[in-house]
Amino acid sequence: MIGDVLRYPVSDEIGRTALLRCGLGVVAIAVGLRYAVALAPLAVALVPAFVALLGAITLLGTTSFVLGSDERRPRPSARAVIRSGCEALALATALLVPSIALLAWSLLETPERIALGNGTGLFALVSSTALVFVFIACAYVYPVAVAASVSTGRLRAAAEADALRPALTDATYFLRWTVGFSLVVLATWFAVTTFRRTDAVGLITAAAAAYLLVAGTRAVGLGYARAAGGGSTSKPR
Repeated sequence: MIGDVLRYPVSDEIGRTALLRCGLGVVAIAVGLRYAVALAPLAVALVPAFVALLGAITLLGTTSFVLGSDERRPRPSARAVIRSGCEALALATALLVPSIALLAWSLLETPERIALGNGTGLFALVSSTALVFVFIACAYVYPVAVAASVSTGRLRAAAEADALRPALTDATYFLRWTVGFSLVVLATWFAVTTFRRTDAVGLITAAAAAYLLVAGTRAVGLGYARAAGGGSTSKPR
C-alpha cells in the first residue's frame, strides 16, 4: 500500500496534476508569507498576503479532490479547485485552526509555568498533553469531512453524522490515516524549510513537500473510499 501511495504523484494522471498544483501552492504560500511579513505593516503587504491565500486555497482544493478521488471523475478544472479549496479552508478554520492555536499557545506557555516550580507547571503539562490529543482528534475528522463534502457535492455533508461515522469508526481508515498523517507532517516540515530558504534548496523542499502531501492525501483518501464502501458518489462540478 505504501509503495502504491508513494508512486501515485507520478504514476497517475490526476496525481501528476495534483503534484504540479500543490507544488505551485507551496511556493505561493512560502513566497507570499515571506514578503507579507517583510512588508508589514504597510498596506502593500496585502498583495503578497493575497498570493499566499490563493496558494493555500489551491493547495486545499487540490488535496480535496485527491481525498475524494474517483476514477470515473475527470480531472478537476481550476474553477472547481478554487471552489473546493474555499470549502476546505472553511472546514479547516472550524476544525483545525482552533486546536492548533490552543496547542501552540499551550506549548509556548508550558516551559515558563514549569520553571515556576509549583502546581501550575504540572497543570500546564497535563493541559498541553490533552490539547495534543484534541488536535489529533480534529486532524482525524477533518479529512473525512472534506472527503464527504467533495464526494457528495454538498458542504453540509461535512457536518452530517451519517456521512462521517462509517469512515471514522473503520479500522482501514484509521490505518491509512496514520500513514497519511505521518507523510503530511513530514511535508509540513519541508514546507517550513521552503519558507525559510530563498535559494534552490527552497524549490527542492517545495517539491518534496508537494510530493509527500499528495502521497499522504492519497493514502487517507483510499482509506476513506474503502470505509465508505469502495467508491465515491461524486457529482461533477
